[in-house]
Amino acid sequence: MLRIAACFVLSLVAAAPDDIVPPAAPPAKQPPAVPGGATGGATGGAPSAPATKPAAEPINLPSVPDKWLEKLDPLDRAALEAVRGWRMPALPKDGTWLGVAPDAEALKGKVVLIQSFTTADSSKSMLGKAATAAKQAIAAGDVVLIGLHTPEGAQDAAKVLRKPAAPTLVDSTGVMCDALGVFRAPVNVLIDRDGTVRFAGLTASGLKSAIKEVCAESAGARQPQPRPAVAAGPAQADLPTPTDVVDPRFVQDRRGQQAPTFYVESWVTPTPDPTGRVLVIDFWATWCVPCVAAIPHMNDLVQHYGDQVTVVGVSSEPANACMSNMRAKNLRMNYAIACDPSGAMSSFYGVKGIPACVVVTSDGIVRWQGEPNGLNSALLDPIVKANAEWFAKVSATMKDGRWAKALKDAPDRPIKGAKSKD
Repeated sequence: MLRIAACFVLSLVAAAPDDIVPPAAPPAKQPPAVPGGATGGATGGAPSAPATKPAAEPINLPSVPDKWLEKLDPLDRAALEAVRGWRMPALPKDGTWLGVAPDAEALKGKVVLIQSFTTADSSKSMLGKAATAAKQAIAAGDVVLIGLHTPEGAQDAAKVLRKPAAPTLVDSTGVMCDALGVFRAPVNVLIDRDGTVRFAGLTASGLKSAIKEVCAESAGARQPQPRPAVAAGPAQADLPTPTDVVDPRFVQDRRGQQAPTFYVESWVTPTPDPTGRVLVIDFWATWCVPCVAAIPHMNDLVQHYGDQVTVVGVSSEPANACMSNMRAKNLRMNYAIACDPSGAMSSFYGVKGIPACVVVTSDGIVRWQGEPNGLNSALLDPIVKANAEWFAKVSATMKDGRWAKALKDAPDRPIKGAKSKD
């Protein structure tokens, strides 16, 4: 069976309100201008407003040679790049350590190499490989190696990793991982003598080259600042909740509500990726004459909206029967098809007649319920526009706080041996 969070990967973006980092407070209101140009003080008039503290910025670092970089998922790479140039986050004082936790004072002036991994899979060997890559620099006293165990498998880390190759922080809450942009893929993070995050996600040969470069530098060349919290975008797309009566083929009116976990038993076509797109779910069946008649219209929608909309036809038939009937009737759909005889999702929407369509925006909110012919440009254009605007505002934060979100509500990729702090 396949469970995918509502709007698939975007469940990681649509966090609950208590997960959203509030935006920075607005700057203090400037005092009114003083007639005659007086600015206060000896010349009288209102005192001048205090100077606004400049926003923190990362150290401007040169790009890393492509041959040094490990091939990573684009989101993993973006998360690591977002941390480069900022000060290394402080190691948690109350964290669980395997081995003796490094003293903060002892790290000053040292190059710090952090290697992430989990004992839940083969990546547990990565800590030893990092120790080998940095062996000479560690022996010379230039590099301090620290292991970072991700939340996955954290509960059993102490049992599996009895003698770690370096002191290892078991980050069961994901706080340190999120601060460094580290997610499931094992990666290395190299910090220079000034505490600046310089490199991340390097290959073995790239790591050796980066260590050589950073160790050759003296301390005091940079003054990195701590990375500020990233303000989240709006929780929902700017669309009104409909007030009219829902289409009679639905018993439940879910418009304006959070969509349920997307569930199907099997996929007839490859699983689509609707990231940043409006999701249209078409409940149908091959034996349903109106459903088959609506296929050309659904194909037209796909052609018209392109990558702005993802259409998924969910049949109530077993996969074998659905595929056999599609071949027999020579049905051609230019969109994804899945099967769910259990009717899990259709029951949530109270579907009592097909074809029946549901529109869900990337924030996971149900926007419309009706029959296929109701899916026209007058309906979809404003939804597509609002969805694109919302996604543009929040996509920059998708790479941040992923462990916090995964530990809270990632039903399609369970985290073995990890427990949420709440």
